[in-house]
Amino acid sequence: MVIRGQFETELTQLKSEIIMLGTMVENAFDETIKGIKNKQYGKMEPIILNDEKINRLELDINERATLMIAKQQPVASDLRKIIVSLKVSSDLERMGDLTVDMAKAFKRMVDKEELGHFEKELITIASKAKAMMKAVLVAYQEGNVLEAQKIASMDDEVDRAYGQFVQSIFKVVAVETGVTESITQMAFISRYIERIADYCTNIAEWIIYEVNGKRFDLN
Repeated sequence: MVIRGQFETELTQLKSEIIMLGTMVENAFDETIKGIKNKQYGKMEPIILNDEKINRLELDINERATLMIAKQQPVASDLRKIIVSLKVSSDLERMGDLTVDMAKAFKRMVDKEELGHFEKELITIASKAKAMMKAVLVAYQEGNVLEAQKIASMDDEVDRAYGQFVQSIFKVVAVETGVTESITQMAFISRYIERIADYCTNIAEWIIYEVNGKRFDLN
């Protein structure tokens, strides 16, 4: 009983660290979008540098999870929880990398004023992705399958908005000159946001697997 209690405590701590990781990624994403919206070039560098903390925490989570498997030899249901923790932390770390890619793309924009023509659409996509991040972290913390399943429809909204955005910005390339680099970077930023939404869907699938023991493709 003592051993079981200790294991449950370690599982709780593991999930808490993953939620902390998710919160760090969510905050970085939010700060990046604010910086882009307000055209704050200097806001990007701290976000890029902060990625090291996200990477380090993900490594710590991996080490903790691996040690739990080695020490505790968990039964199938518990092993599933640990495996999911590894998968979720990996997806969150990749979301952090994509956020850094967004910041770097913004720094590369030659004419940041060009963003003004498309700011509303880009921020709309980002807002939808941010809602997904927040929802999936809550669903993971609570082990809520029903909420996890809702992530798929949210991802569909991001996909539609992304497709419309790309079409609109490349129409500009066809009729204007001198804005190609900025337009390309905006396309990259929107793509990175769309990929972040995809990773949220991946995490939702892992939540369902953790609870039910079955993988469902929500894409």
